[in-house]
Amino acid sequence: MELGQTLPELKEQVAEMLNIEAADVDVEAPLGELGVDSLNIVELILIVEQLYPNVMDPDALTFDEHTTLAQMDEQLVESSVEV
Repeated sequence: MELGQTLPELKEQVAEMLNIEAADVDVEAPLGELGVDSLNIVELILIVEQLYPNVMDPDALTFDEHTTLAQMDEQLVESSVEV
């Protein structure tokens, strides 16, 4: 999995989760600014598990309301192992 291959899909999935157009999702905006709240986190985790199935240590990842989708993608790709 290479950096950048999963970010467009993550963007699409988050837009669908938030019920907004993908064009309105800025991958450099913090999750809180996108409208992701505590109720969306479980759904976001499920999306991430599907898009990044080979993450070595999910517990080592750190995301909060200030994390951007681009930062999430970078951490997840770097934490993934080749299968």
